[in-house]
Amino acid sequence: MGGGRRYRATVAARPGDGPVSVKTGLIADTQGSFDVQALLQHVASEFAGVDEIWHAGDWGSDAVLAGLRKLGPLVVINGNAPDDPRYPATMERMVGGRRVGMIHHLDARHQAWARGFDVVIHAHTHRWRDEIVGGTRFINPGTATRPQFGGTERTIARLTFDDELMVEKLMVPKFPIPTVRRGGGSGPEVDMISP
Repeated sequence: MGGGRRYRATVAARPGDGPVSVKTGLIADTQGSFDVQALLQHVASEFAGVDEIWHAGDWGSDAVLAGLRKLGPLVVINGNAPDDPRYPATMERMVGGRRVGMIHHLDARHQAWARGFDVVIHAHTHRWRDEIVGGTRFINPGTATRPQFGGTERTIARLTFDDELMVEKLMVPKFPIPTVRRGGGSGPEVDMISP
């Protein structure tokens, strides 16, 4: 499976919660020009066996969300591109004995909100983050499709909520849009059109 790098968390389940193992696929910032079907095939392979898929906001095409829904239960939060009122701005739930919050843009206005969680999932920066600050684990899966703001990686994550929280950083290759070239040839034309 994908050759992701694995990190072990120090955030343990709360005593008395009993044995629980929940696997979650985490993806965000699926924007830009890319082959949607190729991305979905890659994600299907990396997220095989997860209990849910969480999209932490910003998608360039509803085809991405439709494809993710075919892979399993999907939780989506609203981002800023698009700003889509069909989806909530935040998610809050208990997972594996931990209080988990998810928000797209974790800015200064949301710092007090974030302190109330064991784990905070966020996105917006298009850059990977896995860091513990003040007892809260902050995870940003980065972007699956469009590195920017100084980032160069395309990443998603697989989370396993168990006695410990395991976070796997999974690299995503670039999926150029296949096009037909003038003169009848075919081949990848990168960043020419959006899905």
